[in-house]
Amino acid sequence: MSASSQILLLLTSTVFSVLIMLLWLRFLMQLADVDYYNPMTQFVARVTTPLVTPLRRLAPVIGRADLAPLLLIVIIKLVSLALTAEITGQVAVPALLIVNALFGLLLAATNFFFWLILAMVILSWVALAQQGGMNPALQPIFELAELVLAPCRRLLPALGGFDLSPIIAFLLIQVAEILIKSAYQPVLSAVAGA
Repeated sequence: MSASSQILLLLTSTVFSVLIMLLWLRFLMQLADVDYYNPMTQFVARVTTPLVTPLRRLAPVIGRADLAPLLLIVIIKLVSLALTAEITGQVAVPALLIVNALFGLLLAATNFFFWLILAMVILSWVALAQQGGMNPALQPIFELAELVLAPCRRLLPALGGFDLSPIIAFLLIQVAEILIKSAYQPVLSAVAGA
């Protein structure tokens, strides 16, 4: 592969990854009912609203879950994989692109929550060490982490002020990642053989 192809691949991959991350944040912030007036939430909303608005007719809002960002994430992932195949000179088979996109997004979601919870744990330690407290702009990290940590807290008995839910969450995330990876190859083989 030529240097120009590698640069183009890097640039397209980066742009698509950032778009997917921002749309994922938008979906989760709406789901977690994160404070809309928080600076981080405002930034995500301003960047993604022009992208999401045209898809509102195709993807409804169910409760607090706005499905338009999820639909756009899948579309962007499919376009990203098709462009990657084109740049690298591979044949883009639609069924294989869909399987790769869905499994790639599932693995990206597990990775996202792993790093989100790790960031929350580190920021909580920093907040304890500082006298002034936490920067309010970082509050959405804690609110998004609660999507995973709250169910984990229900699994644990009260432990006298110690919150072990991040450990349970890390284990569950790793289990989910193993299950996704183990299901990927059989599904890919079934689609490729069809």
